[in-house]
Amino acid sequence: MEFSLTEDQDLLRMSFNEYLKSKCTSDDRKEWLSSENGFSVNVWRDIAELGWLGLIHDERYGGMGGSFLELFILFEEIGKFLLPSPLFATVLAGMLIDKAGSEEQKKKCLPAIINGKEIITLAYLNEQGTYDGNAPKVSAVVTKDGIYCLEGIRLFVPYADVADKILLCANLINQEQTGPTIFLINAKANGLYLTPLETISVEKEYAVVFKKVLASETDIMGQIGKGHSYIDWLLPKATTLICAEMIGGLKQVVDMTVAYAKERCQFGRPLGTLQIVQHYCADMASYLEAARLLAYQAATLLTDELPCAKEVAMAKAWCSDVYTRACLISHQIHGAIGFTQEYDLHLYFKHAKASELMFGHSWFHRSKVADELGL
Repeated sequence: MEFSLTEDQDLLRMSFNEYLKSKCTSDDRKEWLSSENGFSVNVWRDIAELGWLGLIHDERYGGMGGSFLELFILFEEIGKFLLPSPLFATVLAGMLIDKAGSEEQKKKCLPAIINGKEIITLAYLNEQGTYDGNAPKVSAVVTKDGIYCLEGIRLFVPYADVADKILLCANLINQEQTGPTIFLINAKANGLYLTPLETISVEKEYAVVFKKVLASETDIMGQIGKGHSYIDWLLPKATTLICAEMIGGLKQVVDMTVAYAKERCQFGRPLGTLQIVQHYCADMASYLEAARLLAYQAATLLTDELPCAKEVAMAKAWCSDVYTRACLISHQIHGAIGFTQEYDLHLYFKHAKASELMFGHSWFHRSKVADELGL
């Protein structure tokens, strides 16, 4: 399978890289992460103007009509610079709306997303931090007036504090129709409460509590009782985009470590002349190359809409393990400086650990690979 980029895709990658290199410096990133919003409003405005939010959406909604592979390339570059923003959450929400929404809902929601006017986040994890699409713990009970009353808790919802809307799958309870159903809820609705969570993630996440949050029939997306099928469609794509971020971050960790090994002198010579350090760096480079091949294979198959459950699971299992492993090796080579706040390595380690758990740990995806092998 050919994984090389076309000329246009390579130019697109370079444009992503040039913008992020100039706008997401180490000092900028640290300033944004410590701010109230957790990201730069100016950069968010730039992202919209550059078309990143509409990269894969149809031109009739104001998008660029690009492919999933081009979105993958974008997130690989984002992973190199650890750009904090609601981009990932909003992109997933946009993809879900594009899949499940009616034409009227798409015309209303997608241009607002693409123009950067609305931030939409996805709430899909239950109180145990697991996906419960087939039987959501959030209930949506219909009232006598035909209004739906939502009750339940969703965890690890990114940027819920700045979101305009929240997408979630709730268990609709009605005399006529029941089952998992997608709702698009106003993030400032009465009865919706947010609690910031202390996580290792470099970005903000929240617990969202729904206490008699009211929704109408127009807030439902897709077929009633089929909400889990839309989430199941989205999860392989979300998982692969996380792999893109991980290989971008892993590339940066490898480059950072090799540069340090060449420059840092110990025992009267550069660290890179020591055989053990050379072997460590060779291992990291091997991890990266294998991760890139697996992740690009999954992204290419998803772009071509071919079956790829095994390939997505293999990519996530491998990327989850080797990104964290490479960060640990890098810390060992750097020594004490790698653990300081002034040095960025600790941010990549936090990103690796958070990404490791997102959309399934490596053991979960190994089990999926085994299932695909018929074991």
